[in-house]
Amino acid sequence: MGCQTAIVLLCAGCGAAERGEAAGPSRTDSAGVEIVRNADDPLRRVELVQPARRFFGSEEEGPELFGSVGTTRLHANGSLWIADLQAQDIRVFDPGSGAHLFTIGGKGDGPGEFQRSGFLGFDGEGNAYVYDYEHRRLSVFSGSGEFQRSHLLPASLGISPLPLHVTRTGTLFGQIPQGMERRPVDGSLLRDTVKIWTMPVEGTAPTLVSKTLGALWYFRDETQVTVPFASGSRPGFRDDRVYAIDGVGEASYSVYGPGGLERRVEIDRPPRQVDERSVTRFLEARRRGPYPQSQLRIYEQHLSDMPIPEARRYWDGLVFPDQGDPWLLRAGDPFAAPAGDPADGQVWDIFDAEGVFIGHMSLPANVELMQVTGDTALTTVSDEMGRATVAIHDIRWIG
Repeated sequence: MGCQTAIVLLCAGCGAAERGEAAGPSRTDSAGVEIVRNADDPLRRVELVQPARRFFGSEEEGPELFGSVGTTRLHANGSLWIADLQAQDIRVFDPGSGAHLFTIGGKGDGPGEFQRSGFLGFDGEGNAYVYDYEHRRLSVFSGSGEFQRSHLLPASLGISPLPLHVTRTGTLFGQIPQGMERRPVDGSLLRDTVKIWTMPVEGTAPTLVSKTLGALWYFRDETQVTVPFASGSRPGFRDDRVYAIDGVGEASYSVYGPGGLERRVEIDRPPRQVDERSVTRFLEARRRGPYPQSQLRIYEQHLSDMPIPEARRYWDGLVFPDQGDPWLLRAGDPFAAPAGDPADGQVWDIFDAEGVFIGHMSLPANVELMQVTGDTALTTVSDEMGRATVAIHDIRWIG
């Protein structure tokens, strides 16, 4: 497994709330980068209105029955699109009535069919983008389900687009793994670099947008493992902007545009410390999980040799509502008690488009926030057996 990682933005070449007052001051430093410093004082909170307005998933029948729920998105026309990873198709519903409207894709090798697909989202014209990792083929469908065109991504680039990012102009992001020139010696360390580029599919040379720290790797017995709690920055994308969550320590994220770093957003919040209990639970989770014995042995014998950081990354995910406000998921203890324990919930920090901290939302651990559009939240809910149900909720702002 290679240790160098580059994220690439791909242009497919195919067409294109209420808020409180500013909670923290901002300034521009000498390099022209805006610094937004926030007090840890959210002005409002958001809650999901219960019960959900509509459910789709494992307990239904007909088109509403899913073998394995994948990416799900609400279209600008109001329709709900849900990918079934088992059937390799995407089913589209009227979220109000629950009626099945149409299905695209299906398992196969022909135009508009997939062997191993990823639903990437919509562009500004409402076209849906689906990538087949088996054939390296990007397929484009209209908002009403008609197959329009496909693009083969060059194998020489090694590009693998990732889900949930299509800009208004049809820009995608993907990943290019880069192998090592030689194998590191036992006990050595290597830090990944995550590079963000813009690059048209037509072959124009890529342009570097940002470069941030990735995971820290430890090598032993010709095996590599990640150093616990040193997973590096986490990128997110909003049109032509890259949002990079800092890897460890401070509660901060940076925003990169076509001209480079534009804004750094911070919260005056204590670092999330890594203590002995965290390390113990890390090991316990590795013993329970489906990890190769070769990796588990390295953790058990050489954990004390690894430079485990004193603090961990503050956020683990991003969602961008229609208004462009970044919602960031606070990194919880990934080795906590089983889902359902009240302490095993999650908290989303909500910023406005300028980086001002304005609120938060709490969710149970088994609920994944997929999309926020207007006053509607699209989620997936997992049961005790890991089966996912898609739920549509109204959201309510309080305060």
